[in-house]
Amino acid sequence: MSLYELFTVDGTDYGPYPARPTGAPWDAYGPISVTRPVAERIADDLNVRDAGCGLQAEWHGAALVFTWDLRYRDDEGSETVTPSPDGLYRIGGLWPWMAWEDVEQPTAGAVLRAALAEHGIMAHTDGTDLNYVIPLDAEAPAVEVCDRPHLAVSDRSPSTGHALASHTGWVVALHDGNGEQVGEPLYRAGDGGDRVDCLSKSAAAAAFIADWLSSPTR
Repeated sequence: MSLYELFTVDGTDYGPYPARPTGAPWDAYGPISVTRPVAERIADDLNVRDAGCGLQAEWHGAALVFTWDLRYRDDEGSETVTPSPDGLYRIGGLWPWMAWEDVEQPTAGAVLRAALAEHGIMAHTDGTDLNYVIPLDAEAPAVEVCDRPHLAVSDRSPSTGHALASHTGWVVALHDGNGEQVGEPLYRAGDGGDRVDCLSKSAAAAAFIADWLSSPTR
């Protein structure tokens, strides 16, 4: 059995975040333990997708600092999260976590991110729901992924936030550090018109991406 479970933020399609629940009994505001890449993705989702909520995250070396103002809580404050000896970040008490399997109606994009997580791949948002960004360098900071060579994964819909029943296929393309597409797309599924099965197509796209990223000839 895997030591990791998948979590999201209650009421959103953020994530999924592979994590270890910490402490017993565990509740929605209890901490979960995540790796540095997952912590970067949490910070990225908070700063970009939840911008304006009054809570934000910023990296200071290896430390992840959360700060909030009166829009988020009754008083301003901050919390610094540093990695434990095993390199994991315990994050809790800020967002209400929710088990991924409890999400009733995930979007097509959320299903893809879950499929990628099965391969240990973190997909970042570019601030829109048009595509996801996967850096070729897995250690690239979240704030720099769009400024480095990366894979852009988009839906023919074209939004990634649509319902599973509206899915028409994924497209994977290589982009350079300027955001320009390099050559033809590396992968296409569906024709952009007919609906396709989102679960199987997302699993297939994730498997292709994992194989491509690990290929010594790419």
